[in-house]
Amino acid sequence: MKLLITASRLRSAIADARTEKDIEMSLRAHKIRFSYDTRSGILAFRVPTVTGTALIIRTASRSAPFRVLAAAPAPAVAPVPVLHPDCY
Repeated sequence: MKLLITASRLRSAIADARTEKDIEMSLRAHKIRFSYDTRSGILAFRVPTVTGTALIIRTASRSAPFRVLAAAPAPAVAPVPVLHPDCY
């Protein structure tokens, strides 16, 4: 049976993590699929969830060093108008 991953389940899985290695080991222990993402210039964990993709990133806070955010959806691509030679 495949478990449904939610943001609250992710938060509880990484609640006591202090380093990126702790997050990695916790996600693997809970059998949660993840991948690494460095497109924003920082190391983030990308986790597929029920409502989309969640990112786990490091913050500057000592009390809560990691945060679970919803990843921005892919931008909608506007259709490109096709110009026919007959239109000129």
